[in-house]
Amino acid sequence: MNRLHAKVRRQRQDQIHKMTTGMTERYDEIVIEDLNVSGMVKNHKLARSICDAGFHQIRRMLEYKCAQKGRKLTVTG
Repeated sequence: MNRLHAKVRRQRQDQIHKMTTGMTERYDEIVIEDLNVSGMVKNHKLARSICDAGFHQIRRMLEYKCAQKGRKLTVTG
């Protein structure tokens, strides 16, 4: 079971890397919303999907990739 979780984690990380790299190569400015994930998780029907989405990891990768490539990242809230 541990190997399966590791495989899913690596696949998720790979997809997020590809998505954020593509965004930073295509766009000069990226605008994202500062989400209240802890509040969203309280909806028990959507909690698993929200946790699986990896919003924090997406934001973190966008922050450092935009800084590396000289792009502008705006976080609205």
